[in-house]
Amino acid sequence: MEMKTKIILTSIGVLLLLSITGGVLFVKHEIDKRETVEKDRNSQLIAEEGPRIEKYLKYNYKDIHSVTITGVDNSPTGIPHILGYVNDNKKLSFNAGIYDEHFETALNPSGDSFPHTKLPDHETLTVSEIEKLEKAQ
Repeated sequence: MEMKTKIILTSIGVLLLLSITGGVLFVKHEIDKRETVEKDRNSQLIAEEGPRIEKYLKYNYKDIHSVTITGVDNSPTGIPHILGYVNDNKKLSFNAGIYDEHFETALNPSGDSFPHTKLPDHETLTVSEIEKLEKAQ
């Protein structure tokens, strides 16, 4: 092989290697940036909606003494679900969907021993209804 051909092939190899490395670093940076934005958004969501979920649980369910939020799970459809448990018992977990601007009533408790509602299921109050009652008092 000629010297000129070796130089051209080496140059192409180096350029190819640099392009691949740059592409990998760019993609990694974009993934890290997206994860940071998602963590910030989830933290803000928990800060805003955690108190609403706690209010809903304590008003509508019997014997709820404490509410612990454990995280956010974003469904494939883009609906965020706040996860947690009550009364310091991880077996008494719940999944609260945020379908509109704020949490209102979309709660899925798990386990047979989850505290029962104070009223029949169809009569539980939304967070907005609870807040109206609190303002009227």
